[in-house]
Amino acid sequence: MEADIESHHVRNNTYAPAGFRLVLEVTAESSTYDLHIKSAAYAEAGIPVYVVIDREHECIRVLTDPAEDEYTTHRVHAPGETVNLPTCFGAGVALDVADYF
Repeated sequence: MEADIESHHVRNNTYAPAGFRLVLEVTAESSTYDLHIKSAAYAEAGIPVYVVIDREHECIRVLTDPAEDEYTTHRVHAPGETVNLPTCFGAGVALDVADYF
């Protein structure tokens, strides 16, 4: 979230999508809902980075460059790789894929 989170507060602990620069989710048993329904909603909201820790396929997916209701860039990272997340949210973060599986 941006440092000025209060400017994005809508009501009842709900915030406008513009306040978010990254969403990270861990899938349940299947990644279908996260990769289709949720990714379309996040892209449409203009969230720049969507990270999915995909337990079903044992990989980390990084979706960027939202356009309408889809992300135009989709990178898949396997165990043995390190994922350097885009810095658009103001921090440098590296994820070792093997740490999650």
